[in-house]
Amino acid sequence: MIEKNQRFFPNLQGHKIWELGLSLLVGILFGALVVSSPYLPVPSEWQKLVFVIPFAFGLVMVFKNLEKLILAAIAVGVVLNLDFSVIISPYAANNANIAVGNRTIIALTELRVSFILIIVVVGYLLWLVGRQGANRQPLRFFTSTSVPALGLIFFSIVSVFQAQDVQLSFFKIAQLIELFLMYFYLANHLRTQQDLKFFVTVLMGGMLAESILMIVQWLTGWSFSFAGISANVGGDLRTTGTLGTANSAGVIVSAYLAIVCSMFWLFPRRSQKVFAGICFVIGCIALISTAGRAAWGGFIVAILGFIFIGWRRGWVQRRALVWLFLLTLVIGAIFYPAIYNRLKADDRGSAASRPLMFRLAWNVISASPLNLFLGVGANNYALIAPRYNTVVGDYLGNLIEDTSVHDVYLLTWAETGLFGLLFFLGFLAASLVKTWKHIQSGSRFGSLMALGLGCAIIVMGIQMFVDPYIARPKTIFLWLLVSLIASLDNFESKEVSSLLSRQSG
Repeated sequence: MIEKNQRFFPNLQGHKIWELGLSLLVGILFGALVVSSPYLPVPSEWQKLVFVIPFAFGLVMVFKNLEKLILAAIAVGVVLNLDFSVIISPYAANNANIAVGNRTIIALTELRVSFILIIVVVGYLLWLVGRQGANRQPLRFFTSTSVPALGLIFFSIVSVFQAQDVQLSFFKIAQLIELFLMYFYLANHLRTQQDLKFFVTVLMGGMLAESILMIVQWLTGWSFSFAGISANVGGDLRTTGTLGTANSAGVIVSAYLAIVCSMFWLFPRRSQKVFAGICFVIGCIALISTAGRAAWGGFIVAILGFIFIGWRRGWVQRRALVWLFLLTLVIGAIFYPAIYNRLKADDRGSAASRPLMFRLAWNVISASPLNLFLGVGANNYALIAPRYNTVVGDYLGNLIEDTSVHDVYLLTWAETGLFGLLFFLGFLAASLVKTWKHIQSGSRFGSLMALGLGCAIIVMGIQMFVDPYIARPKTIFLWLLVSLIASLDNFESKEVSSLLSRQSG
């Protein structure tokens, strides 16, 4: 039993069960005191962080490894969308603005200080301290993905000179900096195959819980808000889980399913494979519950790509791939009525508005050389677009004016200029090139892991043609995928070094 526990919690040996229970009890009591005490009122936006306290003591004791604890916290934080607002823009109160006849916009309208940012900052501090010791880990820059990421941030800052509302630009730039910090930390700290397996396993567990919640919402219409974490259901029963919107939930679940496929063949034990199988089935049902047509299409492309490349590379047996394909068809057949109804349902002008949005975005981009090369300012598109609307009027005109263009590529070009767009495309392209390089490598782990991550990136890339990627959950998941892809270089460099040392020996 001890050996079994050590495989999952290697530092648990030597600690008594009562110590773990006592630490959890103390944490629960302390968290309840802070939240409920009339002398220590805590705003609801902060309560989600306070509720972390009950588990912090126990987790530290279980892992006794702060670096691994930070990795686990990031994985869970991405799934639960843990963040809170510290600055609210006047445009953020959309319902209040509409009620009094004022104009509202769809953009980043608040500064988010996330649980993940706090954890990452702590991680950097520990990393800085650790680098002063004798056993410091080497720092890697990951040029192919880091340079375009920094270029995107730079031209987002440059675009501020064109911005009508500097505060809105600041919100966007602050988010990009947070995403880069998380990406760079993960890429440097997922140093071994065991690190990456641990991180992805925690991520899968969190997404399994998220998927179950979404299915419960789909069946019952249940919505809730607790400790700052909200889970809502749309009027057409499109589920969101805690991921903000149905479109966000759909694309994240579909990308996650591509990773699950890889882990099914990478997990060595039968119990782990059963876990991956459960994640896949529950995740597919949760994906259907989001009614996200773009996410469905991306998932189909990803699964077919995984099956074809996995078979061609010889990492996956043909029989297993056939079973995967049949399982996907069976799930689709069982829930065919829900899928069919969504595909045939009236989308209230959503699809028809897309080409109009694209034309309006091009009007903004081509209006002047400054707009073409510098953009109109990060996060300022919805403020600027109405003055260029020669596309359509009436209700649909208001819709496309107040909504950022549902194409992240056009939105990036319009807001940060041509150079900002090129760096963003370079960020995505470098990830896919790196993915293909690892797929072609001789390492079974690196090849299969890269295949799943690459399919996940493709899922999100397809969604980007019809979505502005303003919502934080899917944006942070995209950067997380890139960080996992970049971390594969750590394994390759170690394998090359090991091979060279054997040859020299």
